[in-house]
Amino acid sequence: MGDDRMTTRAVRLTAVGAPPTLVEDAPLPAPGADEVLVHVDHAAVNPIDTYAAAGTVGDTARLPRTLGVEGTGLVAGGTRVVVTGAGLGLRRDGTWAGAIVAPRDAVVEVPADLDPAQAGAIGTAAVTAYEALHVLGGITAEDRVLVLGAGGGVGVVAVQLAKIAGAGVVGQVGSAAKAAAVTALGADRVVVAGADDLAAAVGDHPPTLVVDPLGGGFTAAAVRLAEPGGRIVILGVSAGADIPLPGRDFYRKGLRLLGYAGLTVPPRRRATAVGAVAADMVAGRLRIPVDEVLPLDRFGDAAARLRDRSVLGKIVLATQL
Repeated sequence: MGDDRMTTRAVRLTAVGAPPTLVEDAPLPAPGADEVLVHVDHAAVNPIDTYAAAGTVGDTARLPRTLGVEGTGLVAGGTRVVVTGAGLGLRRDGTWAGAIVAPRDAVVEVPADLDPAQAGAIGTAAVTAYEALHVLGGITAEDRVLVLGAGGGVGVVAVQLAKIAGAGVVGQVGSAAKAAAVTALGADRVVVAGADDLAAAVGDHPPTLVVDPLGGGFTAAAVRLAEPGGRIVILGVSAGADIPLPGRDFYRKGLRLLGYAGLTVPPRRRATAVGAVAADMVAGRLRIPVDEVLPLDRFGDAAARLRDRSVLGKIVLATQL
């Protein structure tokens, strides 16, 4: 492999409005001076991948394009790497493929003994959780952290990272089916609650730091719940893009509402987050729950499971199968 006549099997978006298809001979160009050839073996499925497949995010002028914003594989010499960032799957070919030519600053070396299926899910959810807690949230051992959507891809990592930092952690889930699994990840308490009953469920222990991938009424509930001087890091709006902010509570408490924008995280910070999470994983302090590993040709089933919210943690594609 390695010249501009080589190909790879890949999940390709060919036109906006058309469903992605598995192509056996997608073109694989020769790596440039600042690029690396990665033989991908596992790639996670994320909400942003489903948006890219629908043509609602990403550069639609660059079609056909291979989907997938994160993954893991081997480079020359057999070194395991995580591939993430640099517009993968959005502005250039992504990771839902047997091989990818990636920018060098999107490739991060990780320990060889890292579980490949879990490694395939570090680049998005784990980096997001790390950034939300450590970079934006400034977490300390004195914090009481509320993780909304604690059974989701970001939530399962945020719960564990917060506990590693020494903070107290309450996890919110939408169904009892996920409560035991989040408890097993180390949450001090798990509440099954919607936006309307979140305050009653959390009770008399207001959080000082909220990780919010949900938006909508959940952000409003977090504002009402939060300790004066607290921080709310919003990183998604899967429960609603329109947020009815309780303005009086917000300013009287002196809260900070912080937005996480994953596409703007610089390579060095992304590499720091990947390295920190990988180290915790190898040491046995953290694991990324992988709900299911599916072969590449079942990418549609993986996306459907993500949409119906039945996934605990991550869905991963085995790209060599």
